[in-house]
Amino acid sequence: MELRYHDVVCYRLVTTHLRFVDRETVAASLPPLLEQVELAARVYRSMARGEVEMPPKIGVHPRHDAFLHAMPAYLRELDVVAMKWVSGYPDNPARGLPAISGVIVVNDAETGVPLAVLDAAEITAARTAAASGACVQAFAPAGWSVAAVLGCGEQGRYHGEVLRALKPACEIRAYDPVTERARDVCPGALVVGDPRAAVAGADVVVTAGPILRDPPSPLDESWVADDVLLLPIDFDFYVSAAAVAACDLFLTDDVAQYEAYREHGHFRSWPDAHASVGEGLEQGLNGSRVVCANLGVGALDAAFAHAVLTRVGE
Repeated sequence: MELRYHDVVCYRLVTTHLRFVDRETVAASLPPLLEQVELAARVYRSMARGEVEMPPKIGVHPRHDAFLHAMPAYLRELDVVAMKWVSGYPDNPARGLPAISGVIVVNDAETGVPLAVLDAAEITAARTAAASGACVQAFAPAGWSVAAVLGCGEQGRYHGEVLRALKPACEIRAYDPVTERARDVCPGALVVGDPRAAVAGADVVVTAGPILRDPPSPLDESWVADDVLLLPIDFDFYVSAAAVAACDLFLTDDVAQYEAYREHGHFRSWPDAHASVGEGLEQGLNGSRVVCANLGVGALDAAFAHAVLTRVGE
């Protein structure tokens, strides 16, 4: 996917007032799935080359296990600056509300003037799955064909779509504590009633449970095959420190952010990351057992918001 500088100028010049882009418009304006995966990889590589200004996210925690984070980023290659203000409330689905919600503000890099406010939910879901897709392309076992998805909320659905886009004939095993939800969210997947059975022999494992302060972390090294890619997008809810320590290569999308989370009580006893995902891509790193713990970075939100605004302005 090629996003040129004049594309950026285009939507800036036509914007004479602050635009609000709702979730439905965002969803209709995202690039195709494989282009999203390519964009995520491109952003990670830019981060590794020092072409992105992105401080560790700051946050507040009004309720237990809930957070609101501010995630600013500037992408020099695209000359795009944006900030996501996002909340995560794991109890919200029981209230009939989304677990993740927020907005992304895009500013003009030349003047600082706000250009647009986008609903963040669709971009958050899409860029998270696209980031995993970039890791699957680079770090999954050669010829991978079986994927397990633990946790069938919104991220389970988006990851299933990305996995199918990468390899249409792959087998996807889906586990969720609510079996009917797994069937509804992951159509075409083999619904399994036990998480360990879903993981057994899988080449790629996506864990998409809630992010909690005191997670159960049942997935240890005995669950996984010798050649596997683990993608714990739920931090340490499923994946244990022992499973990570048993891997040959441990990457995270933002090493500084990973260290900050460890200081706040997440990832207890987890080892140091070997490198960032972007560095892994740039250096061609790999291993038999690989963990990519993508925490979510504002640079991806900025890039995806830019892609949406470019297409909305066409």
